[in-house]
Amino acid sequence: MTPLLTYMDRPVEIAPGETVLEALLRAGIDAPSSCRTGNCQTCLRRAVQGTPPAESQNGLTEAQKAMGYFLPCICRPSSPLNVAPPDDAGARLPATVRSVEALAQDVVRLRIETEAFPYRPGQFLKLIASDGLERHYSIASHPEEDPFLEMHIRLHPGGRMSRHVMEIAKGHRLHVAGPLGTCFYEGVDKDQPLALIGAGTGLAPLYGVLRDALRQGHRGPIRLYHGARERKGLYLREELEALARARDNFDYAPASLDTGGDLAALALEAETQRASRTAYFLCGGENLVKRLKRDLFMSGASMKAIRSDVFSPASL
Repeated sequence: MTPLLTYMDRPVEIAPGETVLEALLRAGIDAPSSCRTGNCQTCLRRAVQGTPPAESQNGLTEAQKAMGYFLPCICRPSSPLNVAPPDDAGARLPATVRSVEALAQDVVRLRIETEAFPYRPGQFLKLIASDGLERHYSIASHPEEDPFLEMHIRLHPGGRMSRHVMEIAKGHRLHVAGPLGTCFYEGVDKDQPLALIGAGTGLAPLYGVLRDALRQGHRGPIRLYHGARERKGLYLREELEALARARDNFDYAPASLDTGGDLAALALEAETQRASRTAYFLCGGENLVKRLKRDLFMSGASMKAIRSDVFSPASL
């Protein structure tokens, strides 16, 4: 008989009327919490199997709901739930390198093949090169269009993963785990304006979201802002410019510091008057994402309408 509650494959006893949080704590499982009323979201967890009760997802974004996130402090399950921490990447899967090609001077496109890896464009995965050498990378491919997983990887001088990526070739074996993240199109109103803002390889998840939005027939205007330090770092520029010419509802706005372009300033100047009705996807460094979130919110954007993916530098 399947237990009503499982935590990372460990069966947990839960009494009738008891919340998931109460059951986890009684079982001695570390489960941080604060308000215990579903407001602070400190106890956020993810159901990797089973469907959380709708009331346990109150206050979460549509993307979080789609990924199975819920609030254990107000969750009283009536059907089996297998629960994991919110950032748990799951089991490792073997993968094979399909190709590695340069997109810019310091950016390469890595395409790999693996079995049974369901994901949404814009999420990220854990790429595992060897024990102790793993990094998170956003997914730029589309599961319904591409027979591979695509990542855009910035090459850092002296970086361990950078050296490894430069040395691998077609047929090389790796592992992946995931997917993770809520930076995907699902939950956006098709008639709603959509703004995608990212710097550097922050373009990768936005490229996936853009393709998904177009495939699903998004009717509202779509604007993609991409920034780089140098103009030559605006990779995929020709492809995106061609797409903007071909699609009436898509605009592409590149910005590079060496030509006087400031990504945040460009995007905020254009978005201030329409922030309250737009869905935003923000991808890039912590300072950029924080600034955009703050200023867009002050301009009237709803925090529920802002999804973000912060790129944190890994130790070399």
